[in-house]
Amino acid sequence: MGPVSRLVQKEFRQIFRDPVMLRLIILMPLVQLFVLGNALSTDLKGVRVSVLNQDPGPASRQLEEALLVCDTFVPGPQVHTPQQLDSLLIHGHTDLALWIPTDWRSRLARGESVPPGLFLDGRNSSQAGQAAGQALQILGTPRLHPVPASAGTRSPGRVVLRERTLYNPELVSKYNMVPGIVVVLITVISAMLTGMTVVREKELGTLEQLLVSPLTAGQLVLGKTLPLAILAYGELILATTIAVIGFQLPLAGSIPLLALAVALYLLVTIGGGLLASTVSQTQQQAVFTVWFFLIFAILLSGFFFPVANMPDTLRWLTLLNPMRYIIEIVRGIFLKASDLSDLWPQMAALAGLGSLSFSLALWRFRKRLD
Repeated sequence: MGPVSRLVQKEFRQIFRDPVMLRLIILMPLVQLFVLGNALSTDLKGVRVSVLNQDPGPASRQLEEALLVCDTFVPGPQVHTPQQLDSLLIHGHTDLALWIPTDWRSRLARGESVPPGLFLDGRNSSQAGQAAGQALQILGTPRLHPVPASAGTRSPGRVVLRERTLYNPELVSKYNMVPGIVVVLITVISAMLTGMTVVREKELGTLEQLLVSPLTAGQLVLGKTLPLAILAYGELILATTIAVIGFQLPLAGSIPLLALAVALYLLVTIGGGLLASTVSQTQQQAVFTVWFFLIFAILLSGFFFPVANMPDTLRWLTLLNPMRYIIEIVRGIFLKASDLSDLWPQMAALAGLGSLSFSLALWRFRKRLD
């Protein structure tokens, strides 16, 4: 049994004897995955709809009922005047208002284009935008706009746009969020625990004993980081299983390719945790150092906001963010069955950043040995 394997055994014993560390490794990721997986949803549900129908008839009632067929929209308070409609929107008692004017049917009969009025509460711009898009899509259905008798039996030719959404046909937001949460969990476990375990040796005074032992800097780093890499893979297996079974997330791509991508990513996160440990004197300092960079990494990764929507300066900065690449890889493997020919640019970027991060960490340890 070599010195590295004995150091690995010692690390595992130390980790599993610490109840706080066990809660961080096992309990915290499970809670985060369940809570964030259900809370971070952008799917629209229960949008309250109030209708002011000033031209009652079969066609206008069909227009009302079409909105309420799907789960997105639910009936809101009834209104009879435009003033009541304004009051409901101002006081937040309804989210969307449909106004069918008095001459709607007669103008349709004359062949005029008469779109009903659609009013939304725009304080939540994201919800208002999505609700408007879905409502306009439903209200724009040709069957809801009868052809007037004066148009005769021949209708003019027109272009009909048929849309098809690939990889996530039902536009379930969890399919976009859960892979990102899996990445965040792996990052927290690997980077934060690496920083904490090394700094804890400083606090206990045992790091100096390790530094004067016959172990080389490479063996010491390998012995300290290998258990955390194994734990990170255990976290990946657990989170992936919950994502597939609990959240019904399809895993369409290659599992070995996913494991390879995570290995490259762990070079970055474990290297970053080691670097944080070299500039920290306490576990709290190590945690805050890792957390400081983690927040920026998450915000600039495309997890919440598309990278393409960011200003030019920040978009260039995301090229240095390893989390951006691993999220693209994980989403591609889960949803698109992307293979190495699709993902090699992201894999190459992770390999480069991982080599740089781990080399810097190893250099810092060697410098301490000298």
